[in-house]
Amino acid sequence: MPDTILQTFVLLRRNFADYSFVPMMLDIDMHSCVERVEEALGGQGFSTYHMKDIEEALFAQLSEKGLLDTRSWKTPSATLLLRNDGKVSILCNVEDQVLIRVEVTDDDIQAAIKTAKDLSRLIGGQNPFARDERIGWLTARPLHAGTGLQVCYKLHLPMLAMLQQVRTIAGSLYKEHRFALTALPDHDEKNPAAIFILRNMFTAYDSTQNLAESVKELALSLSAKEINLREKILKRTVRSTYLDQVYRAYGILRYARRLNEIEFLDYWSKLRLGAAAGLLPLTLEKVDGLLQKAGKAALLMAADIPRDDHTIYFARADVVRAELNGGL
Repeated sequence: MPDTILQTFVLLRRNFADYSFVPMMLDIDMHSCVERVEEALGGQGFSTYHMKDIEEALFAQLSEKGLLDTRSWKTPSATLLLRNDGKVSILCNVEDQVLIRVEVTDDDIQAAIKTAKDLSRLIGGQNPFARDERIGWLTARPLHAGTGLQVCYKLHLPMLAMLQQVRTIAGSLYKEHRFALTALPDHDEKNPAAIFILRNMFTAYDSTQNLAESVKELALSLSAKEINLREKILKRTVRSTYLDQVYRAYGILRYARRLNEIEFLDYWSKLRLGAAAGLLPLTLEKVDGLLQKAGKAALLMAADIPRDDHTIYFARADVVRAELNGGL
């Protein structure tokens, strides 16, 4: 797969037929929803995390993995059930009552879809999910109804972002109501990391096979555009301002003493671009690992670091310097 694709995963949305959608659910029904899922998953190796009890460090860790976001944090009734291998999760009571997420491994999307559907059948075995004979499975948003399935690609598109082409592409896709290209949850409109989620939207009247193939085709097309721009602007133009940004990011990250999250993500994105283009003496594996090691979750969980932003900014810079040049 192209180096622009960071991760692929499948989402499957379901809602119990005997409950109202989440915004209108009673607290007792939300509690019962979680109990149904837990009972169905008994013995399957899942751990339960109730949002009202979760600590900041753990939330940050799960958020960086894409399992939670601010919307979950602000929903006390939200509950996450995470399989022990970390590749399968089920989020309850956020928008849809049941959101199954399965990470794709070895580019086998169909295997991930099968896992999600098997879990759906297991959970809905005793308590059927809401379904319309004409449309299919019913969801909180009509654009997700039908199969209730979304195939998602996590893409790093720094050249398209710097050239301000992403908004145009995303707007064109949205008008068709078939695909969505959005920034990572909780990132503002500027999206400093230039990481985007591509997913299909309207899923009625189509097979899961066709959905998976159409999203993959679009992901590869966007990746090809990104790589083409990288080749033309970075590798064929010596005096490019974008090339300058890559080397500036490398220099700053090697010697910075203080890095807040926004500026770190911005520099990291350009660092990864330079590594992918073969311009910097860094592997993509090292750069991608840096994102996790210098992330808020890892810093919050470090025993010797106070949990205030001021200290975390300095600690992040320490981690980055140690990774890039031995800690100078």
